[in-house]
Amino acid sequence: MSGPSEKPDAGLMSAVRYVAGSAVVLTIVAALVAGPEQAIGAGLGGMLATANLLLFVRLGKAFLAQGGRGSPWVALAIIKLVGLFAAMFILLRHTDLSALSLLVGYGALPIGIVLAGVLGPRPPDDADEQPKSPG
Repeated sequence: MSGPSEKPDAGLMSAVRYVAGSAVVLTIVAALVAGPEQAIGAGLGGMLATANLLLFVRLGKAFLAQGGRGSPWVALAIIKLVGLFAAMFILLRHTDLSALSLLVGYGALPIGIVLAGVLGPRPPDDADEQPKSPG
């Protein structure tokens, strides 16, 4: 695929990169401020945030490629959400990580999305893509 359909993908992948970068920064800050155990929690939360957005992008792309119809995509989105909740539950229940450290890392999701919206690639202007009249 080439042409205008690649531009939204560039924006979405830019958001994934900004979320991953925000997760790294938040993990480093957690290590400096609260210590290595909290940094591990922040890192895991950031990894979950990045993976969540990446799966969301892929599901959305596949859903739109089907013309926006089909209930399997709804089921897959629900499975993704349940998987996210299960991962958080397992991390909180079976490790000594604090919920706050995971939340700090997961905070990379909204931070990264906002940064991608402000600093990421711009969508093409509709005015520039008007069809030319013959003659």
